[in-house]
Amino acid sequence: MKRLFKISVSKVYIVYLLLLTIFVIGTYSSYAYFTVNKEKKNAIKMITGNLIGELKVDGKVNDKLVVNANETKTFEVELINKNNRQARFNFYYKGDLPNNVKAGYVEGDGYNSMVKETGVNLTANGSLGYFLKYQIKVKNNTSGSITIPLGYEVGLDYNDLSLPSNCHLFEKMKVDAKPALEVLLSDYTNDESVQDYNVNYVKTDTTAKENKMYVFNHASNKGTQQSNWSSDELKDYRYIGADPNNYVTFNNEVAGWRIIGIETVDNGSGKGEKRIKLIRKDLLPAGENNYISWDNKSSEIGTSETDYGSNDWTDSRLMMVLNPGYDNNEYASGGKGSLYWNRQSGSCPYDIDNRTIDCDFSKIGLTKEAKIMIGNTKWYLGGEDGADKTVNSYYTFERSEKIYKHNSIRRKTYWFGRIGLLYPSDYGYATSGGSTTNRNDCFTMTLYNWNKDAVSDCRNNNFLYNDSMGQWTITSFSNSPHRVFRINNTGWVGAANANVPIGVRPVVYLKASTLYISGNGTKENPFVFEYDSSIDNEEPVCKFTGYPDNFAGSLSDGIIQVECTDNSGSLASDLTSDSIVGVNPEGDFTLDVVLTNTETIESGKRYTFHVNVKPFDFDGCVKLANFWKLKAYSVKDKDGNGNLEIMQVINYSTNEPCAPLVD
Repeated sequence: MKRLFKISVSKVYIVYLLLLTIFVIGTYSSYAYFTVNKEKKNAIKMITGNLIGELKVDGKVNDKLVVNANETKTFEVELINKNNRQARFNFYYKGDLPNNVKAGYVEGDGYNSMVKETGVNLTANGSLGYFLKYQIKVKNNTSGSITIPLGYEVGLDYNDLSLPSNCHLFEKMKVDAKPALEVLLSDYTNDESVQDYNVNYVKTDTTAKENKMYVFNHASNKGTQQSNWSSDELKDYRYIGADPNNYVTFNNEVAGWRIIGIETVDNGSGKGEKRIKLIRKDLLPAGENNYISWDNKSSEIGTSETDYGSNDWTDSRLMMVLNPGYDNNEYASGGKGSLYWNRQSGSCPYDIDNRTIDCDFSKIGLTKEAKIMIGNTKWYLGGEDGADKTVNSYYTFERSEKIYKHNSIRRKTYWFGRIGLLYPSDYGYATSGGSTTNRNDCFTMTLYNWNKDAVSDCRNNNFLYNDSMGQWTITSFSNSPHRVFRINNTGWVGAANANVPIGVRPVVYLKASTLYISGNGTKENPFVFEYDSSIDNEEPVCKFTGYPDNFAGSLSDGIIQVECTDNSGSLASDLTSDSIVGVNPEGDFTLDVVLTNTETIESGKRYTFHVNVKPFDFDGCVKLANFWKLKAYSVKDKDGNGNLEIMQVINYSTNEPCAPLVD
């Protein structure tokens, strides 16, 4: 019988080996398709197939940090999962930092702590939790520009990652400096009260005290909003004189700001806190003469009752130019606000009836570093019905409950925000008087008469006075719907219609966590401050403990519970229905919120809200508005069901979407 197939054993063996080799190679290739291979020599090459990521620096795709010589710069770095599935990421910088260069991450609202070397899982691109956002600070104390290359790894969500050779995680930035308040109060405050000081500064006198603040005690002229204040809270410290040594480098403007003084303010928790108060040295640029209207909304727009605008600071167009959260506000000039806060150019209110003027803040608007240092603060909006007032009278009514009222609708007597303007009393208290009219005499005269030649010492020996520019204040005229107090360029304080274009100098309160770095306040050696978020506890911490699951699909309403605590163990200001707002990246919606219950819990309060959202397919997130800082919430539907994944709402002063809370 013949053999039909002549196949030797050796040939079968070879075929078997071939098939086995193909199988092994295919398996390895499939694995490599979804993993990361690292190149040697401090570089990284990803062979990941569909597993890809992206780095953005300050909103643009980039993988390096560039810092000029002798510069400190803060960057916003985003690590983004670009895949349609969950993946694991870490993040690092390549190589060693040069000598005299420090770099690290800075914690803050909306920014993550550094990811671990083993990585963290990010959800599919476009879903809740698909990116991490870091705040990286670099101090370059060398004589040349430096570049720090960045990198990341990405792999399967169930495999730990590791760092490539000579690559490092950013450590938390540590600042070795004293609190600025401590330095100023110990080294730059005179022992005696300003009431006892009655001598003009002599700039040629090396022993002169013009670089120091003087004590003001307001126990005898406090306002009704300070009724429960202690004697220490009623004491503030102010620079006085024609040109004291109170210059500050702030917002990258060398000697471009000046310290008004140190005041006790409400930081949003109801607690009094001492803070450094700054004013920009020069006017904000707008048009040819740098003048801007306080407000010029037409009648029946917002709180405006006439075409001269409204003197309600809480919806004034100037307030919207300066502060965050008004990027696309219908009441803002041209429908777009927050220009100064966002370092943008656009339209500012100018003259009557909604008119505008070009204003460009793209170079002098606030930097990220400056915004971090500015504290959310209670600003007093009390008004008065006459201009013939002394500086002490101004101080009292600014902090009073007196405000314009129309048709039984009373305006707010205070406002919580970041950027305001001078009070008339700030201007009055800054005088040192002179040899003809001493300071005590200046204090007994009405500010309306400070333009008279006989009392020129009052205005000329005052660093807040400028004979070339008028200045808006934040204070309203209480018997008018549209008049606001201003400081005229001849030195007097009086009222003007809100629509009149006048100079604007932003005023801010620095957070108590501000640190002193260097300087003695002279124009040649100004104070330099920095911010340390590790000691920032200015605001109550709140979390959602009951939350409808994104109000998606057919679910349109539910019960929200919010628990808030702060370091004092109590909350002086309650959440209200207005404190709950929605963020919807997909389109318009309506959010109806009703506060149904308030309970006292350990170290704080629990609030229960009924929330109804329209349309039914709302696909956004709900956050806390105003000064409340939302740290985390657990997701549940109205029946108490749902996952318990911990989420985080990023910076409450922006309209950014929700992001996951990362370990």
